[in-house]
Amino acid sequence: MAGKLKPKEAYLFYCLALKADLKTYESYIKQETLAHEYGINDTDQISDWLYKFQSCGLLRIVKTNLKGKYGKFQRCSYFLNTDNYVLISEVLKDEPISRQLKGFLILLKCKCLNGTNTTQYSQNKLAKELKLSVGAISNYINEAIDNGYIGKDEKGIHLLRTDIFIRTRTEFRKAKPVKAKTKLVVIMD
Repeated sequence: MAGKLKPKEAYLFYCLALKADLKTYESYIKQETLAHEYGINDTDQISDWLYKFQSCGLLRIVKTNLKGKYGKFQRCSYFLNTDNYVLISEVLKDEPISRQLKGFLILLKCKCLNGTNTTQYSQNKLAKELKLSVGAISNYINEAIDNGYIGKDEKGIHLLRTDIFIRTRTEFRKAKPVKAKTKLVVIMD
């Protein structure tokens, strides 16, 4: 995902992952519903991004013709690729920050060392890896620091919220859920 998607797109992929089955990683969500979850009304934009995800190898779209009570219709199924993944809880969805910052944090998690919430990339290298400008990276990092999502020191950039950015599946099982139905989301990196 990192280097293939912009922050807004990464956040949409996260919204789709929230609506996928945890065992099969399949989703049958309607594009209108996904647009609502994401916070926009433009289903054409959602459709464009879904096809971009497919072209990037992040998911497979399967269209099925069905016959219902009111006639024929087409249902889309989305099968998420789970070859490589990071763990992010659904808590991120309700955080009081922009979709762009949420997407940046998702992309940053994808660039963390395996099983950690730390990346050792410099801001310049991070800009190259994520295909964003150095200025955009700097703005995102400053906003994330101001909001308590990341910290920075000589060892790297650290995601601080372990209730959102899970390091291992075991850690997720041991963590006390923030909400009664906290869900683990698998995001492909």
